Amino acid sequence: MKAGNNTFLGILVLFAIVIVTIATFSLGCAETPYLPDGTDDNKNDTNNDKINGQYDQYVYSDAAVENIDILVLESFPVQINVNVRGYLPDGCTGIHEENVKYDDQTNTFTVHITTIRPEDAICTEAIVPFESNISLDVHGLEKGVYNVSVNGVQGQFELQTDNIIPA
Repeated sequence: MKAGNNTFLGILVLFAIVIVTIATFSLGCAETPYLPDGTDDNKNDTNNDKINGQYDQYVYSDAAVENIDILVLESFPVQINVNVRGYLPDGCTGIHEENVKYDDQTNTFTVHITTIRPEDAICTEAIVPFESNISLDVHGLEKGVYNVSVNGVQGQFELQTDNIIPA
């Protein structure tokens, strides 16, 4: 009868180990990034104040962009969207800002995406994929080829006609 008790005890220990392991991974991966304004939309406050007693300092970086797709929407005036895909380095980092600038001398749209992370946070070290859809203001542009750069990843699109609504 001892062999039966040892087997039952072994199964109980194995079951407990599995439950503890699942609980540990769940707690480590379930937290969303903390942002200074207390939201999780990843695009707001830029101050470094201590909010809700959470963190004093934040680290800002450029987002790691892997690729972009430029979408020309069939409408008039034409609309251009840039679908950006990349990754965040850990579970505490979120998208902070997406700034778009247009240089009419070089016909280039430059998109700069920054991230925010609490400086002293203890985070999961797994990379987190992100995807963002950014609208470019192409109203009033003449037909031609335009360049797009998102954190160094390059692309192009062409306007087939002037994107100007006649008065």
